[in-house]
Amino acid sequence: MKFSTVITALACVSNFAATSAFAPTSNSLQTRSSPFSSSSSLSVAVTEGNGGGVVVTGSAGGVGFAYAGEFMDRGYDVVICDVKDCKIPAKALAAKHPNGRVFHTKCDVSDAKSVEALGKFAQGKLGRIGYWVNNAGINGGRRALIDVPVGMVEAVVKVNLLGVLLGTKVAMDIMKDQVSVLLT
Repeated sequence: MKFSTVITALACVSNFAATSAFAPTSNSLQTRSSPFSSSSSLSVAVTEGNGGGVVVTGSAGGVGFAYAGEFMDRGYDVVICDVKDCKIPAKALAAKHPNGRVFHTKCDVSDAKSVEALGKFAQGKLGRIGYWVNNAGINGGRRALIDVPVGMVEAVVKVNLLGVLLGTKVAMDIMKDQVSVLLT
């Protein structure tokens, strides 16, 4: 299957690589690059408002918040979501990035029903979805695996792996029926 306008798992891959779950701590700082920068290995060509809105998971702050702002600067309407309330981040995005509209909702990406509800919400607010960025992720704390409780290991896998798969599945289900999305 090929989707002509899908971005998925960019932020999650970059977050996971940069904050690898349960990695031992180190004195060196690790940096993350944005997929919007020319030096990034995860580079994406995003043009001005080219059909469809954007969904960014885990976007109440950090990298997801920045991605939402970058898309809005390019004229896209964006749905942001997080496990916490996104009202304040949505207001901040709207004030700082007036070229696009922002809509917000809660979503637990590790829960299939929550991700399906996100997809319906996004369709209702955006109409056509052009990009879906699976950014939500947790790292379980920067400590040795032996020191991490089993419940935290399960949470990291549910959010970082299952969350990406559920988000991608919902995005594909929506995008396959949209005009100008090519399946081969």
